[in-house]
Amino acid sequence: MTDWRARARRLVDDLTDQGLLADPRWRSAFEAVPRHVFVPRYHGEDGLPVDGANPEQRDAWLDAVYADSTLVTQVAPVPGTDLLWSTSSSTMPSLMARMLELLDVSDNDRVLEIGTGSGYNAALLCHRLTDTHIASIDLDPTLIADAQERLATLGYRPHLVAGDGAAGIPGTTRHDRIIATCAVPAIPPAWITQLAPDGLIVADVRGEIASSLVVLRRTNRQTVRGRFLAHPGHFMWLRAEVGNPLRDGGTYETVLSLDHSRQRTTDLDPASLDDPNLRFVLQLLAPDIRSIWLDDPSTAVDIEGGREP
Repeated sequence: MTDWRARARRLVDDLTDQGLLADPRWRSAFEAVPRHVFVPRYHGEDGLPVDGANPEQRDAWLDAVYADSTLVTQVAPVPGTDLLWSTSSSTMPSLMARMLELLDVSDNDRVLEIGTGSGYNAALLCHRLTDTHIASIDLDPTLIADAQERLATLGYRPHLVAGDGAAGIPGTTRHDRIIATCAVPAIPPAWITQLAPDGLIVADVRGEIASSLVVLRRTNRQTVRGRFLAHPGHFMWLRAEVGNPLRDGGTYETVLSLDHSRQRTTDLDPASLDDPNLRFVLQLLAPDIRSIWLDDPSTAVDIEGGREP
């Protein structure tokens, strides 16, 4: 298959025009690594699969794979419901380019990726730094096996592990950089202890109503310091269980009625709640705050348990 290269070049030109591929070595990686190898099929907006092996879908599949969009690659049922929620995806290339640039790698840096997923980001890292410098972990053994096979077809053999991403990969050499392609409410302590002195973490810190990328530098054995960026990640949560798409491995929650006694009036313009910076600050001040969806304002309220607010 050769017709992917022109599509890849157009994507790279678009990312470069956006100012997201300032480093020519990352530009080379995005041009050389075939994303379609890691996304042989995906779930369309209607939930139906789009498969590159289907001749009738091939052009649409390739166009989508080399567009700047997130593609859902795996879904799972929510226990006790008829809902299907996404459990893995290939992240939109512009977000990956932004995070890889923020990672600020040098040629000999050792990188740990939390959230292997399809394996595409690991392949970009392998191209830039060689596979001996890359380790990646994912909760789902099936995703690890598939990623390992896809990476091997391109000659990449990074260290892949199936396990709890919050624990990192204990017992390995400390990593100069950690990049998390899953969301966390706070940075797990294990990531800090496994980070080399002066190392960097690039991650997505989020709650139920807002998200922000962070860049953090290790300042001592137990501390990282850095900044929140004015750019959300909105990654899927770092999950607790392989077979449960919910963040904590629990069950989908529905509230059947509102407590009207707790309603208050305010002069605050509700439109201001759409401001992502305000939502992020609210979330920090009230960690239990959650989004709600009204099916019928006079009857039921569904509490969101996994979709993006």
